Amino acid sequence: MEQKTGMVCMSYITLLGDSIIDNKTYVQKGELSVLEHLENISEYEYTQLAFDGDTTLNVLNGQLLSPAIATSSHLVLSIGGNDLLQNLSFLYEGPVDKINDAVAGVQQYIFKPLEQRFETIIQRLSSHRANLLLCTVYEGDLGRTDEFRDVLDSSKIMVSSFNDTVYKTASKYNADVLELRHIFTSPEDYANPIEPSHIGGEKLAQAITDWIQKTS
Repeated sequence: MEQKTGMVCMSYITLLGDSIIDNKTYVQKGELSVLEHLENISEYEYTQLAFDGDTTLNVLNGQLLSPAIATSSHLVLSIGGNDLLQNLSFLYEGPVDKINDAVAGVQQYIFKPLEQRFETIIQRLSSHRANLLLCTVYEGDLGRTDEFRDVLDSSKIMVSSFNDTVYKTASKYNADVLELRHIFTSPEDYANPIEPSHIGGEKLAQAITDWIQKTS
């Protein structure tokens, strides 16, 4: 995505979303969060609105109200993972008699509302004169615990379906996409089955910094 006209020279970056960015709670003592990595490897000014546990509803009703967004040169959004986690119970319901009915149910009750909320977020963010980066949702390291092992394959399908929405929405609103599945590629990238580690956070911070430099 080309830099939008009328952009100020100094780069002010606002980070929105969930614990993919706000991972301080999950790294060990002496290790760095994503924000701390960003501040360590660059001299840009960052405002973190992203909050551990937040969903698309929290972004719509809370994070988007911040005045920091209007003065930002770059906006980074990573959201959707917690929305999917809240609906993992569907995957534990066991076999269904009619697969078409199951797919239709997932689409109607899970993905359609989620897609609508996600697009509303992007629509509002894209109304500002800032470069916009949308992060996909990664698949996590769910196989490391028994809690998620039974839904390992089916959860990847949910992630893939949502990421399709990320790409389609990004194309519609001329936003860039950061593919987290290409960044978080090994178990050491995760602090637990679903949160970034010090190592994964550093890789994410470097990718974000590269994008800022490219679009500044």
